Amino acid sequence: MVRAYHKGARAERELIKFFSEHGFMVIRGAGSGTSGLSPDVLVFKGPKQYVIEAKALESEHLSLDRDQFENLKKWHEVTGMETFVAWRRKKEKAESGDDSAKAWMKKGVGMRYRWKFIPIVFFNENPKSYSLSWKFAEKYGKDISSLV
Repeated sequence: MVRAYHKGARAERELIKFFSEHGFMVIRGAGSGTSGLSPDVLVFKGPKQYVIEAKALESEHLSLDRDQFENLKKWHEVTGMETFVAWRRKKEKAESGDDSAKAWMKKGVGMRYRWKFIPIVFFNENPKSYSLSWKFAEKYGKDISSLV
């Protein structure tokens, strides 16, 4: 549990740094990762305003428990802000075949990971959770660069 919390907190800090470096004002939600009452990150730059729940998971499927997801839906309804689940996974090997850290950093947005920002409407409702596959996220999710 502690390890997962730290991995999630690192992912949130990565998003905060990225959006801050691109001129956004960013707020990390109080109790982020514990209470489920507030999303992980709120991002603002003029008309671009996002509610983001960050997940760092090396899996083929992502599930959010019903209460957490319903709370995200409420944030969207009340604020009118675009609401995303941001799913982070490690990048594939660098195209050049160079697997060094330097090669990783050259790809994407300067991160060793790839992000997909999935609007909450794309999640499938299950009896106890909401979920989707990485394949679906890759196809329909937004890249981080499209949000700036």
